[in-house]
Amino acid sequence: MAALRERSERLTGYLERLLDEITPTRPIQLVTPRDPARRGCQLSLRIGPGSAAELARRLRYEHGVIADTREPDILRLAPVPLYSTYHDRWHAAVALAEEVRH
Repeated sequence: MAALRERSERLTGYLERLLDEITPTRPIQLVTPRDPARRGCQLSLRIGPGSAAELARRLRYEHGVIADTREPDILRLAPVPLYSTYHDRWHAAVALAEEVRH
């Protein structure tokens, strides 16, 4: 379990860093605690204007990125340590950046 939690923290931290790189110029705000001890393997993002469900739909069907939502404006990405890869996290960040730039 310790190795799994460590991988979870690394994957989630990597995604967090990628999102930090794309969010300064985009309407996205990380609302999950930044301290790994205060979060699990998911990041919640408050998106700008628009529907979180619509953004999740576009991510899934146009990029193969699966996210869930908490309407009206929260998108959640979960880098599950059992089967997510660093490439998956990079792909999710790139897809999100592309979708919110429109």
